Amino acid sequence: MFYKEKGFYISLVCGIVALLAFAAICYSLVGGTGDGDGDSMLAQESQEPARTPEPETEETSAQGAEDETDDEDDEEDDEEEEGGEKTARNTPEAEATPKAVETDAEPVKNNLHFDQETGLLWPLEGEILMEYSADEVVYFKTLAQYRTNPALLIEAKEGADVKASADGIVTDISTSEETGRTVTMDIGNDFTVVYGQLKGITVQKGDSVTEGQVIGRIAAPTSYYSMEGTNLYYQVKEKQNPVNPMLLLR
Repeated sequence: MFYKEKGFYISLVCGIVALLAFAAICYSLVGGTGDGDGDSMLAQESQEPARTPEPETEETSAQGAEDETDDEDDEEDDEEEEGGEKTARNTPEAEATPKAVETDAEPVKNNLHFDQETGLLWPLEGEILMEYSADEVVYFKTLAQYRTNPALLIEAKEGADVKASADGIVTDISTSEETGRTVTMDIGNDFTVVYGQLKGITVQKGDSVTEGQVIGRIAAPTSYYSMEGTNLYYQVKEKQNPVNPMLLLR
């Protein structure tokens, strides 16, 4: 009985040992597989950071490409601007600007020449109502007083044409109580001709006028000359000083 029980226990222990050995073998096998999976996972985790530089490299390349593109665009813009400036400089309008500045009325004015020997054209036909008198006083009927007369008063019908006595430039058009609408012209060599008592003036300040050109018509006399009658107030100046027109009219 003792041996039977002893054999039973021996068999039990052997069975347990066999189970433990089997369990150890299985654990070893299972543990090896887990370690393998763990190694593979670690390998995957170690490989993932290696892929992270790829997007950075692509971004850097893309940024570099954009920078190169921007540089090329800037160079193209600079070339276009330089080309535009060259084109603008070569356009007829750009070339015409200095020419427009150079061409002015002054050269025409400087080219004026009055020949005293040739003299002045009569501005119209008519009798002399009042002669030039700078040194002695003469009687003015309308004003009822004696005074000097720095011009000629040439009798004319209202509406009669008044012609330029010489080539010149219109330097002034004004209105005076004494002479009414008045045109002043520079005829060169420091000579100036003044035409007063006008209406229907056909020239403007700055106009170039040729000898014999109609510059206006005779108007009704101002209150200074109502008793003298309709007339042309005709004055000639040399260096702004009145001179006798009769010495120059031909």
